[in-house]
Amino acid sequence: MVTRRRPARTRPTRAALAVLMATATLIGGCSVTENPYESKTVEGDEAIALIDSMRAKGSYEAARQRLNDTAQTIAQRIAAAVPGQTWQFSTNPDVREVKSDGLPCEKLTGSVALKPLADLVEFGRLFSSEEFTTAAGIVREEAAQFGATGESSLFNDDSRRDIDIRGGGYEFNLRQSKAAILNITGDCFLRQRVIELPPGQLPPTPPIVPPPTSSTP
Repeated sequence: MVTRRRPARTRPTRAALAVLMATATLIGGCSVTENPYESKTVEGDEAIALIDSMRAKGSYEAARQRLNDTAQTIAQRIAAAVPGQTWQFSTNPDVREVKSDGLPCEKLTGSVALKPLADLVEFGRLFSSEEFTTAAGIVREEAAQFGATGESSLFNDDSRRDIDIRGGGYEFNLRQSKAAILNITGDCFLRQRVIELPPGQLPPTPPIVPPPTSSTP
């Protein structure tokens, strides 16, 4: 008798997680075959002008910290407003790494600028219909502070619910199926090491090293 060997289960790769998490941002209306983050980088003087115009926005690193602070504020407000609800940032190391890596910008390479991702918020249990409405209202209020006011939703039944709020380069997505989670994506920001370089010129080819500070003898 011939026995069939079952294929070994493999742990989801970081690349697969990145694809899944990027795909999750498509529920606002893009086609699943479309990559909204496909690089269309600019070069030369156009790149210099774009980089210099973004300096005043601040750094990617600072923007990511603001998103994490906002995610925490939203989660704490929801937990306070919904009796018995709890939350945590995901402890999955692959998810945390994908989030810390950010997403590429449309016109600048990842060595120059990135779109920050807040750490994934995981809620302790699913929301009821009324509770989801309450939670969505809190997300809506916090998202508005970033200029995100355009709303869309694909599901609103007992098995799946979601709300996607976009605007100003930001996206706030609260959804639940088997679990309730919150994702936040930011606008495009220059890396801190690029901001520290002199304006009016292209950053050097990676690795980018800020110029040394002069020391007095």
